[in-house]
Amino acid sequence: MDKPTEPSNKIRWVGRSGLFLLLMLPFSVIGIRVGLLDFSIGLPLFALSCLGCLLILIGLSVVSLMPRFAHRRRQAILWSLPVFPPVLIFGALMGSAGDYPAIHDISTDVDDPPAFTSAATKIRPIGTNPVVINPEAIAIQREAYPDLATIITDESPAEAFEHASRVAESLDWVIYNSEPHIGVIEASYQSFWFGFTDDIHIRIRASEAGTEVDLRSVSRVGVSDLGANANRIRAFGQRYQP
Repeated sequence: MDKPTEPSNKIRWVGRSGLFLLLMLPFSVIGIRVGLLDFSIGLPLFALSCLGCLLILIGLSVVSLMPRFAHRRRQAILWSLPVFPPVLIFGALMGSAGDYPAIHDISTDVDDPPAFTSAATKIRPIGTNPVVINPEAIAIQREAYPDLATIITDESPAEAFEHASRVAESLDWVIYNSEPHIGVIEASYQSFWFGFTDDIHIRIRASEAGTEVDLRSVSRVGVSDLGANANRIRAFGQRYQP
């Protein structure tokens, strides 16, 4: 093989590897959503694809800037184009990752968290995270999310129940258990990209201060929720305006 053609072949090989990694992105996302891949496999595959594309982009960029490969600059730039989307996605995810604690069970009432009913435990698949209250997670939440608190309203429990139901529906939560006589609403929410499902329990009860509305949101899979459950509770509180 001619030496002048050797760099061209290597660039082409690297570029084709980038195309393969690019195809792995939708495969990992769709695979998780349709149940073809377990999240413990799909997520690392997604991350590996993004990271691999980043390394390829760096390598091709270095090649394109080296004077000795100036005659291959156009080829290196063209082969780097397919890996741009995964790198942009990776950058966006890293930028929004933040510093979140490794918990996935969040409640507005850390002293008396709402307890999920049998309806929730029945609908959650085998092997998902337990819904039993974890004191360690509660202690971590106290420090990580001090802004989350019980909603207290002047509405009657019946009015608060109807109000909470409307807010849940407006947030695209799927209500699968509604028990107005005990003030319990249970719903689920599926994330857009990977289709991860979280369960939400809304508890409405009367108190001396007024009607209390408490929420608890628990992820079915994963250790850390990257702040998703806390943000979900905040979104509910922002829309719940008596």
